[in-house]
Amino acid sequence: MEVLLLQRHGRSGFMPDMWVFPGGRVEQDDHGVPPGAVEGGAELLRLVDDPTSARAIGLAAVRETFEESGLWLGSGAPDAAARAALVGGTTSLPAVLAASGARIHLDALAPWARWVTPEGEGRRFDASFLVAFAPMDNSDHAVHDAAETVASGWFRPADALAAGFGAVSLAPPTFWVLHELAALGSIDAVRAALPARDLRPVQPVRGAVDGVLAMLLPGDPGHPEPRRGDLPTRLDLGAKQWIAVH
Repeated sequence: MEVLLLQRHGRSGFMPDMWVFPGGRVEQDDHGVPPGAVEGGAELLRLVDDPTSARAIGLAAVRETFEESGLWLGSGAPDAAARAALVGGTTSLPAVLAASGARIHLDALAPWARWVTPEGEGRRFDASFLVAFAPMDNSDHAVHDAAETVASGWFRPADALAAGFGAVSLAPPTFWVLHELAALGSIDAVRAALPARDLRPVQPVRGAVDGVLAMLLPGDPGHPEPRRGDLPTRLDLGAKQWIAVH
């Protein structure tokens, strides 16, 4: 099992140089996609109980994945010119769908986790992590957009974790999702784990342990929430990568 990771541009205002999954923020145009261009999406209601918000999260995930990697989660994929126009901000997802006749399959997405940026950060996000199984007929052609992202590749989760900060610098949520995927080890195991995922938001608290940056998680004495499931109680900033502390 491999996952697609992309490296953010060094001049990015948020997480420069970090390796991330494809994704980005919900745009206003994502709310304007006509119902006839979209199929499925009921599972996304496990993230938020508002159908409009859940649908927009899924549409943003499909759009951003197409912009940043070229992979299309649906049928009748738009062409490279449409992708470039989306990246450049000269068109919108509704316009691309109308011109190409492409359709989006939201059932290709399954909720995995939800993390909220710690208080005190300059920019904060409520980030949903979704699993999508890449279409094998074009997964080899996934390539970064050379704008927001400057490198890309398919990684075994364990290899991405082992590479550490020198080669694959990861934000805490990305690190932990990769840790979970590495422990599961196969696509079949990931599929089997989906129905039982705990999708309550995880909001770390920034702290320090012996002078080293740490992200305190539910169950840590410095976090207001009780421990939950297999989530570690703390992520420490190690020399080579984050370290999960239970």
